[in-house]
Amino acid sequence: MDKKDVIEFFDRCAPSWDAGMIKDDRIIETILDHTGVTAGMDILDVACGTGVMFPYYLSRGVASVTGVDIAPEMAKIAAAKYSEDPRVQVVCGDVEEVKLDRKFDAVVVYNAFPHFPDPRKLIKTLSSLLKEGGHLTVAHGASRESIDNHHKGSASKVSNGLMSADSLKKLFEPYLQVEVVISNDRMYQVTGVKRQGHLHSHGDHTHSHDYEGEHSHGESETPMEELLALMKFMVRHNDAHAQELAELAQQLKTAGKNRAYQQIMDAVSDFDMVNAKLDAVVTELSVDDM
Repeated sequence: MDKKDVIEFFDRCAPSWDAGMIKDDRIIETILDHTGVTAGMDILDVACGTGVMFPYYLSRGVASVTGVDIAPEMAKIAAAKYSEDPRVQVVCGDVEEVKLDRKFDAVVVYNAFPHFPDPRKLIKTLSSLLKEGGHLTVAHGASRESIDNHHKGSASKVSNGLMSADSLKKLFEPYLQVEVVISNDRMYQVTGVKRQGHLHSHGDHTHSHDYEGEHSHGESETPMEELLALMKFMVRHNDAHAQELAELAQQLKTAGKNRAYQQIMDAVSDFDMVNAKLDAVVTELSVDDM
């Protein structure tokens, strides 16, 4: 999937978007209940479109709503609707690239997740935008089957298909404590909370496989220090290999090998979860050894 195609597609849809919108208020309110949206919160609406969700946030008395959309025409309509409301800011740009000046109590991706080319990268980025204790939710106001059938038409070029809720849960787990997993004939939602204290994250990597070059086995170091150094080395390099696998998967996706893409991304999610647990052990041992 090319992001340029995504922009062009949604720019074409923007003028008629609101007229064709079908939504269920009860499901949306349930989604926001599961996300913990309450008065005084700062909300980030990812792929906000024409601002469909904005009234629901504002009716709950939130302090601010920041909407981000990659399609200029969508963002233009959303901004025009709320130009007089100081609580609402609309940013036109790629949420994985734009620099936002704050962190958020809740990040919501509603009816948009399949249109992001790299789900793993998106979840990593959005998790970094949360305050500690904040919630990230990915949700749809319809079943997974309905969403996939809907995207088989004109949107097929700009949709990856909606992964299973269990697969999405695995993408959340290195960064968030998953609290809600729903996939039924009415809705789809996965919600996680950013844990307090230590949180595993994946940085950009320049890595070498030469362990000797990164750690010296000097006589001054205890066996525990050597063990910790080795484990830290493994965590860094596991992260790098996971990223390499994700890049390979994206190449397969581009080549039309969708099943192989999803299988590799599921494996990467499992890899991330194991590595997060290893990182937690390293942190605990490091604290105990102080």
